[in-house]
Amino acid sequence: MTNAIWNGAVLAESDDIALVEGNAYFPAEALNAEYFRAGSATRDTYCHWKGTATYRDVVVDGAENAGAAWTYDAPYDEAAVIKDRFAFWNGVEIVDAPEGMGLLERTPSLQGGKTGWEALCWMLVKSPKTVLTPADVTAATGIPESGLAQAWQVYDVQRYASRYRWSLEGGGGTSDPVRLQKAA
Repeated sequence: MTNAIWNGAVLAESDDIALVEGNAYFPAEALNAEYFRAGSATRDTYCHWKGTATYRDVVVDGAENAGAAWTYDAPYDEAAVIKDRFAFWNGVEIVDAPEGMGLLERTPSLQGGKTGWEALCWMLVKSPKTVLTPADVTAATGIPESGLAQAWQVYDVQRYASRYRWSLEGGGGTSDPVRLQKAA
């Protein structure tokens, strides 16, 4: 039985887990509804192969974990397995989850056929490198070197950068060029 636990409370419990990109998606009916609140201040995010994710806050014994649960209300066909399911992050512990990554985007290219900030998000997740130059980003995303700082400000890019520990570094002159750096 897989459990999602936060602040000592079992948020969800099920043997019916859809594993997608290493995240355990629980059926909506497996959630203990008393711990969830709609209307999260966490903004919707977009995935180019799953669709738009919306977030729920988790509240246990008065403690709030904003946006700790997410769902894709209308996932794209390729990710239909997560319809009516919820996954967790932000300190929610998943206990006894199936091993592996589960369903992954089927597109073999680095950017999944997308360009721009969507492809930059993909790069932040999938790049085997720990340093990316503007030329690396341009080659994989189509974002011109002069547009990297602007693309970096897109909400979803910031979210992926935070989750996968990337930062925008440099830019202090020709001896310090702009680059993306992944924390060790």
